[in-house]
Amino acid sequence: MGMRRWIGASALAFSLALGGCADDEPAQTFPPADYSYLSQLHLNVATINIQDEAVPSPDALSAKAPTPPDQALKQMASQRLVASGQTGQADFIIKQAYIAATGENAISGAMDVQLNVADAGNLHTGYIHARISRKLDTGSRSATSRASLYELTNQMMQDMNVELEFQIRKKLMSWMTDAIGNPLVDGGVKQQSLGAPGTVASPAVVPSVTTPPTTTSVPQAVPVSTQPSVPDAIFPTGSGDDGTSVVPAPKQKSPPMGTLQLPSSSQISGSNG
Repeated sequence: MGMRRWIGASALAFSLALGGCADDEPAQTFPPADYSYLSQLHLNVATINIQDEAVPSPDALSAKAPTPPDQALKQMASQRLVASGQTGQADFIIKQAYIAATGENAISGAMDVQLNVADAGNLHTGYIHARISRKLDTGSRSATSRASLYELTNQMMQDMNVELEFQIRKKLMSWMTDAIGNPLVDGGVKQQSLGAPGTVASPAVVPSVTTPPTTTSVPQAVPVSTQPSVPDAIFPTGSGDDGTSVVPAPKQKSPPMGTLQLPSSSQISGSNG
């Protein structure tokens, strides 16, 4: 009787050992989800709330993943969405996040998030949806292993990071700010060059314009000749070509007849001597 009990206990222990080897996986460490290396998305709100409304996967594969899909989405929202405003709020809602088996060596998953924004009086609001889905064929590797679930989660999160930023920049651009709260859209706060803290900005220097002195030309007086005018031979009547009057010179008259006498013979001979 004792021998039979020993054989039965040994067989049971061996079968349990085989079953355990079939289900156990090699010990492996998976880095936690981290999205701090991606650019932050600043929103003109005072607070951002993260809500998880996703229904758990019925086959519990999501919970088996090293980082469950909904936990990865929460980490992404907390690291990438930043409240940079003074009033208003944003709600990041996880609508869907799961992983399911789709075959012997394949798994698939999907994520769906919604982002709502509103000002303090709820007068201006906006929202976006970001949805992605992925399928992973693992080949000879177990589709439900932690390594496979980790790989699919990372692939889905890469897609979601791209899709979320695209939708925000496309539909909520008017709600985006820079790191200090200045709007990013045209017509927002204009930046200007300022001096160092505690200094007074120097006034703009207006370039000096040298005006040349104004020179007034004074017509010079034309000298008036005091000499008597010379008679014009062409205009003996006293009218010149420029219209001025010319005083005619007195005419030379011939001596009266009988005044001239011929020289005497003595005068002629004396001149010849």
